[in-house]
Amino acid sequence: MNRLLIVDDESIIVNGLVDLFVQQDMLPLEVYGAHSAAEALKLLSQIRMDIVITDIGMPEMDGLELQKRINQAWPQCKVIILTGFSEFQYIRDALRNQGIDYVLKGEGDEVIFKAVEKAIELNKEEVKMQELIAQAGKQLRQTIPLLQKEFLQHILQGDLYSISRLAEHFAELQIPLHADHPVMLVLVRVDSFREEYSIYDRNLLVYSIQNVAQEYLQSSLTLLPVELNPSRMLWFIQPKIPASNPFVTWADSKNFLMGSLELIQQTCKDLLGTPLSFILQERPTPWPRVSDVYGQCTKWMSRGLGLGSEFLWVYQEKEEKVCEPKLTSLNDNHLGKQLDQLRLYLQNGQKENFETVLSDILLTGSDHANEPRIEQEIYYSLIPIFLSHMNRYFSEEVGYHSNINKLTSLEAHTSWGDITDFFKELSSAIFAEKKVGMEHEENVVINKVQKYIQHHLDGDLSLVRIGDVVGHNSKYLSRLYKKSTGEDLSSYISRTKLVHAQTMLQETSLKIYEISSAVGFLSEPYFYRFFRKATGMTPQEYREIHSVDRR
Repeated sequence: MNRLLIVDDESIIVNGLVDLFVQQDMLPLEVYGAHSAAEALKLLSQIRMDIVITDIGMPEMDGLELQKRINQAWPQCKVIILTGFSEFQYIRDALRNQGIDYVLKGEGDEVIFKAVEKAIELNKEEVKMQELIAQAGKQLRQTIPLLQKEFLQHILQGDLYSISRLAEHFAELQIPLHADHPVMLVLVRVDSFREEYSIYDRNLLVYSIQNVAQEYLQSSLTLLPVELNPSRMLWFIQPKIPASNPFVTWADSKNFLMGSLELIQQTCKDLLGTPLSFILQERPTPWPRVSDVYGQCTKWMSRGLGLGSEFLWVYQEKEEKVCEPKLTSLNDNHLGKQLDQLRLYLQNGQKENFETVLSDILLTGSDHANEPRIEQEIYYSLIPIFLSHMNRYFSEEVGYHSNINKLTSLEAHTSWGDITDFFKELSSAIFAEKKVGMEHEENVVINKVQKYIQHHLDGDLSLVRIGDVVGHNSKYLSRLYKKSTGEDLSSYISRTKLVHAQTMLQETSLKIYEISSAVGFLSEPYFYRFFRKATGMTPQEYREIHSVDRR
């Protein structure tokens, strides 16, 4: 409930507006009246007001001075200026003093209603914003570990933007690592869980492992763990600053780390009953190369000796070169990130972003045109993204079966150039189909809005109410209607009211006040002003002219 105070030195205006707002049931209001600025200030000192409508031209203290006093003492209160003047100076001063609106006395009740409705919405938004800011501060403190994890996962995916602003992000997210120092990576795997462990038990176990690691490493090393999945973690490790620490060189730090990992492995086995395996690198890694090194460590842990249990292995880049001189592979992290982006852009209808990422992926395939394994990996990685969308949204009219057949068969294409053309044409068809679907849904919403207005001219036609009826936020609905029709929703409402009023004036013998009420005007005088402004004549004059025409 909002408290509304109406201030004017003319009793007829105060009493009329108080009665008007008391009798209405559209806005949640508790209404008060005052016949001078002094009386208003006395009321304000006793009762908190949310909205004040004040006349600008009152004796002793005018509305502008009252507005200043209100802003100083009750800055959350919304002030609407009611004036008989249309001069720019008054309007400018009112708005400069943080008035939210002004209404000319001749404009009528509906304009005042809209101004009060606007003030109520502003109050709601401000209260909500204050609550959101308070909640956000609390939630931010609680979610810092999650934000740290998300950011470091971007680093693991080779996100160059994140890497370029490393120091800034470390400070924002309270990451206790140094952006200008290299980092030691340790890939950790829980080799097995007990069968009876629930998801909660497994998460608790992971936290316990991290606590054990912190206990052993904290004297000399800074550890930031990131959980990759329920059985794998990646530990980011740097020597502690200052340099007076006994283990200041990377060689010493690595030796200390190796010894500590053995203790961590044994402690987790003895106390937690959990076997662990580790891969760590021989040398520290500069941040821009973290993604590559992480990818290689992941690959080694997924094959050969890495499939064993409870190993502790130092990864050396030269081993990669010796063991796999002939194998060429993609950057799995980078491709995985690109595929995730494709899914997101397709889901959100972001055509340009989708086409940019798709072109990059297809260009990678073109660069490996003579390497069938790479071509196959890229091609068959794209299929699920397109296939799932086509199954949901494609129809026979856009060639569902012919596209599906070609999509699911690499052999149906003669070259990588043919594949590139196919995926680009297919993506264009998908987005064209999505656009048609979106336009159809927009038309359904617009038709529903217009039908509701036509059948409820004497009811609540506020944006909030119409938004509730069609299931959309009022601000979004207003933008959607304008984009789809080229006309403001308020203009359509006024035009529809006018057309219905003209029809009733011509075709019925209803009295003017009955027609005014039937098209949703709260007062007959305002209906007269509205009608004259739109047609250049009064309702009675319009009826007489058109009655003559019919005769």
